[in-house]
Amino acid sequence: MCKNHPLRTLLVCLAFAASSATPAVAADERQSLEELRNTVLNLLKALVDQGVISRDKAEQLVKAAQDKAAAEAAATAKADEGAVRVPYVPQIVKDEIAKQVTEQVKPEVTAGVVQEAKNEGWGVPGALADWLRHTRLSGSVTLREEDILFAKNNVENFYLNYYGINQAGGIEKAGLNAFENVSVDRLRMRGRGRFAVDADITDSVTAGMRIVTGNTSDLVAESQTLDGTSPYQFGLDELYVRLDERNENRFPWLSVVGGRFLNPYGTPTDLVFHKDLTFQGAAVTGRLGLGDGSAEQSHLFITLGAHPLQEIALTTQDKWLFAGQVGGNFRWGEDEDQHLRVSAGYYDYANVTGKLNPINGTQFNYTAPVFARQGNTYFDISNSTDPTVNLFALAAQFRLANLNVSYDVPVGRYTFSITADAVRNFGYDAARVAANVGQYVRPRTSGYQGEFGFGHPSVLEPGAWRALLGYRYLQRDAVIDAFTDSDFHFGGTDAKGYYFIGDVGLANRLWMRLRYLSSNAIDGPTLGIDTIQLDLNTKF
Repeated sequence: MCKNHPLRTLLVCLAFAASSATPAVAADERQSLEELRNTVLNLLKALVDQGVISRDKAEQLVKAAQDKAAAEAAATAKADEGAVRVPYVPQIVKDEIAKQVTEQVKPEVTAGVVQEAKNEGWGVPGALADWLRHTRLSGSVTLREEDILFAKNNVENFYLNYYGINQAGGIEKAGLNAFENVSVDRLRMRGRGRFAVDADITDSVTAGMRIVTGNTSDLVAESQTLDGTSPYQFGLDELYVRLDERNENRFPWLSVVGGRFLNPYGTPTDLVFHKDLTFQGAAVTGRLGLGDGSAEQSHLFITLGAHPLQEIALTTQDKWLFAGQVGGNFRWGEDEDQHLRVSAGYYDYANVTGKLNPINGTQFNYTAPVFARQGNTYFDISNSTDPTVNLFALAAQFRLANLNVSYDVPVGRYTFSITADAVRNFGYDAARVAANVGQYVRPRTSGYQGEFGFGHPSVLEPGAWRALLGYRYLQRDAVIDAFTDSDFHFGGTDAKGYYFIGDVGLANRLWMRLRYLSSNAIDGPTLGIDTIQLDLNTKF
């Protein structure tokens, strides 16, 4: 561009630079540009005064430079149409904005990233073998301080300890253990541990097992006395394979389980089955949805099960429990937070009634129960000419009809619940019982239990609490004493009374439970028992 006379070239370039730079500089540079403009003009004026160039020529040079600068400025403005102008931001302001954004956004972003990592299996879990990614470990530990307090006017040497007698082989052989303790209070430390492994084999098939502490001769009690006289005992109370067929919304319309598993009938109290009792065999549950097809929709259900109680060699008289239950789970209200469960069940125990042996025979010894508590009507099946030999078995049949209802409703942030449970043994045959025992025994075949609860839905967080008050009435042969509650009235039947349960959350998954149970015998001689249990529970 600048190829003319050197002096002229210098003047033109200086004038062009002065005029074209003006629209491109910031306001704080205007003073320097003004000085440059005056310098150029003064230089041109000096050249004119010295006769180097004419005044007209100088004016033409200035005008040409101004016209060219204006044209280029217009072209630049047209090219920048629609462009976003970003003002200059000092570094200190940038730092302050970054700090505020980090403080406000980081927790939310971090939580989102962590959740996404869990959902998608980032990091180490994603590198594990497929079967490990679908395996879950869980467990619980309970420490208990238990006081069993007997009434001062209890009648001693009346209530036989049938389990102790059968283990010893006779009343005389059992010695002091032949009768139930009804007068000497017991204070003891107890403990229970559970460890479970559950694995998803496929989308619908799950397998699992659970190891527990406890007295392996007791069918239901998993707590073990901590007194240092014997090592801990362990056993499996779960060993199962389960099928859950679900719809596209995960509603389980069909469930089938086999092995050893938790109560499939969902009985809400310990009236018929103790809460720790597990079932062997198989059970199938079908569900008919009544809602939108979602996993938590209201539904009707039916459950059928066959549960072996004792397999006996060289006989077809194995002991079984055949069970069936129908009912419904109903949800309604805002967010479907009200819940009603109603069910009716029938439980038929086959071959559990004792048979009298021939004189000095033993072929029917298998009809004696493997485990027994206190309350049912028993008779001696030994039929031995040796007076020191005794073996006791159940005198009645047991075909139980059970009806229960439970209802939960939210009250603010709390939940109020009410539960009713009733049972009757329709298998009791007074004539058959009289033939077994040798005398008439008044039928006592009914029972019921009711509970009211209020508090937080869960106590697995610190400060959460829940309280429950209940009453229990269970006649002598309403249920089999070995399978019902093992704590109320020191376990068994022929008992009535009330109980209180209070839970308080101490930390995440750590809570304290206080239980107070007060009971008395219904028909037998005076037998009053108060039980106090203070539990420290945790689960993982």
